[in-house]
Amino acid sequence: MNPVNGELEGRVALVTGGAGGVGSAVVELLARRGAVVYLNCFHSFQRGKEIAGRLSAEGLDVRLARGSVAKDEHVERIMGQIGEAEGRLDILVNNAALGIFGTAAGISEDELDRALATNLKAPLRCVQRARPLLAASGQASVVNVSSVGARSVLKDYLAIGVTKAALEAMTRYLAVELGPAGIRVNTASGGLLDTAGGRMFPGYADFASMMRDRTPLGRRLGEVDEFAELVAFLASSRSRWITGQTVSADGGVDLMCGDLPEPPRTVQDVAPPPVPESTPPAEPDTEDPIVVVGMGMAVPGASSPEEFWDVLVDGPNLFTEATPDRWVTAAFTPNRTDVPDKGSQPVSGLITGFRPHPRLAAEAPADTDFSTLWLRHSLYQALEHTSVGADDRVAFCVGLTADGSQHLSEAQVVAAVREALDGPHAQGMTGEEKHQVEQRVLARFPRGTGDAARSLPHAIASDAIAGILPGDSAVHVVDTACSSSLYALDRGIRELDSGRCDVAVCGGSAVMQVTYMVAFAKMGGLSPTGEVRSLDEGANGVLFADGAGLVVLKKLSRALADGDTVLGIVRGVGLSADGKGKAINAPATTGQVMAARRALAKAGTSPRDIDLVIAHATGTPTGDTAELLGIAEVYAPDRPVTVVSNKSVIGHTGWPAGVVSLIHLLLCLRHDRIPPQHRFERLPARVTEQTTNIEVPRRTTDWRRGARDRARTGAVAAFGFGGTNATAVVSEYLPELHPRASEGPRATAPVAVRSRPLVIVGWSACEPDDGAASFGAVYPVHPIDGVALPPPMMRRIDRAQLLALECMVRLPAPVRKLCETHRDTTGVLFGVTGQTGAMHGAQLRVHFDDVRAAVGGNPTPAVADFLDRMWSEVAGTWPAISPDTQPGVMPNVIASRIANHFDLRGLNLVVDAGTAALLESFETAARFLEEGDLDLALVGGMSANPYPAWVRSLREKPSGDSVDAEGAYLFAVTSAEKAEEWSLPVLAHIEP
Repeated sequence: MNPVNGELEGRVALVTGGAGGVGSAVVELLARRGAVVYLNCFHSFQRGKEIAGRLSAEGLDVRLARGSVAKDEHVERIMGQIGEAEGRLDILVNNAALGIFGTAAGISEDELDRALATNLKAPLRCVQRARPLLAASGQASVVNVSSVGARSVLKDYLAIGVTKAALEAMTRYLAVELGPAGIRVNTASGGLLDTAGGRMFPGYADFASMMRDRTPLGRRLGEVDEFAELVAFLASSRSRWITGQTVSADGGVDLMCGDLPEPPRTVQDVAPPPVPESTPPAEPDTEDPIVVVGMGMAVPGASSPEEFWDVLVDGPNLFTEATPDRWVTAAFTPNRTDVPDKGSQPVSGLITGFRPHPRLAAEAPADTDFSTLWLRHSLYQALEHTSVGADDRVAFCVGLTADGSQHLSEAQVVAAVREALDGPHAQGMTGEEKHQVEQRVLARFPRGTGDAARSLPHAIASDAIAGILPGDSAVHVVDTACSSSLYALDRGIRELDSGRCDVAVCGGSAVMQVTYMVAFAKMGGLSPTGEVRSLDEGANGVLFADGAGLVVLKKLSRALADGDTVLGIVRGVGLSADGKGKAINAPATTGQVMAARRALAKAGTSPRDIDLVIAHATGTPTGDTAELLGIAEVYAPDRPVTVVSNKSVIGHTGWPAGVVSLIHLLLCLRHDRIPPQHRFERLPARVTEQTTNIEVPRRTTDWRRGARDRARTGAVAAFGFGGTNATAVVSEYLPELHPRASEGPRATAPVAVRSRPLVIVGWSACEPDDGAASFGAVYPVHPIDGVALPPPMMRRIDRAQLLALECMVRLPAPVRKLCETHRDTTGVLFGVTGQTGAMHGAQLRVHFDDVRAAVGGNPTPAVADFLDRMWSEVAGTWPAISPDTQPGVMPNVIASRIANHFDLRGLNLVVDAGTAALLESFETAARFLEEGDLDLALVGGMSANPYPAWVRSLREKPSGDSVDAEGAYLFAVTSAEKAEEWSLPVLAHIEP
């Protein structure tokens, strides 16, 4: 055990400028050594919340103390806060600083005054105001932070260097004055560090190179954790006989006599350098959180959020068999579990009695995909009390899958029959027989006669907003299975925070289709009793459901200026991948915990602030138990937390499930109540053996407002096949906590120039041999290096997933090594279009008896022979439905296979944007890389569905001269600075 661990136990520390690179490192180190740390920040308040939230989620005691140390009244308030809570202050770290670059000839008096105010006067003010608290400690330590520029002449460093030199002199005077009271005062001085502030040095690259050359120890720059160690030492009792000193951690730069050489002046140096993050803007910034201002939905039993609330309170039984206009139930559920390609549970959650929004009803749309209709309905609802201007930049971010469309599913069946009728299987049939077969199949599958291309995810999204949102609205479609709509929510937040849009509409949609019911039945995942008992000891399976939901997001200031009603504040969204687990479809508590803690960190929220968790809780015993154990670990280690799920009432809506639960939480805030968990008796024994702090209400309970300085806060969780985890932290809006947001509208920040240039550092490809366009009708199963998959499973996994694994093992060895050493910050993103070939085949197997029934019970010999030949081809190309089928056919699992087999935990997702899917994947990856959520992104593109019926269904008239080629491609993307740090060759730059 490290002897210094716990050395600061019980000590109270204040770190000014605690949200910056150096400050955050000091905050974390002091907290890990046992101190109660007050993190001070002002302009970087959001970043400070994220840091405090992340550390608090780990059980460390980090508290926010917002205020500008350049303002006396702010410092007075901060010291009053600490005095009231603690009665003393043991450690004061004066780290806040202001970077003003320029020469004596160029620096203005105002700039010099600002540097003095922050770098010299502010530390003195903090010591003066904290003096009684420091004296109460009896053994307090003040550490002032300086730099090598206080003693050596650095280019354009006059204002900083002079004020830091004055700070070092002031340290000596304070040490003499405060010593009798047992207060030690020292200065920690550092060299150039590789931080955001350090990179503000003019001509940073050349200057950093010179600094490395002057450093005897390793010829490198210092790390923030090394400097933090010096601060912690000076703050601890180990330095109890040291005061009035300046101690350096600069790697020996000062040993090189003389001034540092001035880097050559370049054209870039002529322009004023950018201002560091800690520099106060002309007008003080204020927190402007993302808020929900509108919501709309359609789920079983409810065509609006208001009706959804009644369903949540009353808990009706909504699971039912399909009516014949959806599908013929008897064709898929013979009441036996051992029939090939057949299910065992006929009921599901279906939208019946749908009441479209009046504007949608007026459009009288015909033969439109259900998802398009339900999303348009939800959008009209969500915008009823929300203003969107014609000039507003809008982002439409939705979770969708090509598998979630009954229209597309039927189109695949119709296309396959037509393809077979045009081929050798129908050689013995007359023209009349062919016509009768086609017409009977069309009568049975009427939704398969429209334009199948309009049922692809990117087309559904575009059609859903046509004529409602501005014509130039950006459309972003994401597929992470059942966490998709929370991933879409995260994308919308990123678009708003970056200034790329003024309004974000986020959510998802999915439509029940029978192939899913059959595949999940073969996995043993469906409830055999026809009910869902989420969170309960008696949970025995899931039932899937139709659904769609959308929320409208804005910045708070914009929402108030528009007169919108604020329904809640989205504090933060955390994403993660499970990495390696038992199986691709087995839930992992570790990944869920990681997503929850990332959400809390982004929200700047302590786990203790979470009152309510709307759990994913689909009703499977393994899944619910894993989730409950994760909830206990994150939110309820030592206090109760309320947990509920809506799946026991409406079923599992899949892709929109996350936003449906978000609306559930917003309704609880609106009504000040939490509806009961229906069909619940007791928690699983495995859970109660480990915790008594999870409370599941069996009756409606009050959720009243408490102290006015604390907003009621809840968490929403959603997890998808392939280990795609997401958690959102949401709180109520209390105007008194955001007083400045109501002062009037503020212009949306301009789109930021990419601050972290992105580069490609490796790539791989997997294409058919000898220039062929396809791998063939049956993909050749063969071993893949480093991937242990049994051959029977590989035969049931879509070739796209196997191709993705092939691309991964073909990446350059240095890139794969980085994936191993940076597992938590490596993500996988793939661009795809539509269904996988394996899903196409699964649909044909599941529907084939239905095709026979549609053709008729007494076919002519020629027709019977045609059906037998067609079935022989289907059965010979695709294996029977098995427990491996469902995860093996899902598009999002293309990315998940890489994350699972190579234990990558950053995130994984699929983007479906038609022919622009790969480009959109690069753009999506850029969002995560720019904001530091990922260090390395594996970005891929895939074309792996060569089957003629698939191609035919998406084209009115197949072109004879077009070739639909197969292939998979994977690119390793990172920032230019990371590529340099990792010594990787830059193959290409990615333009903003």
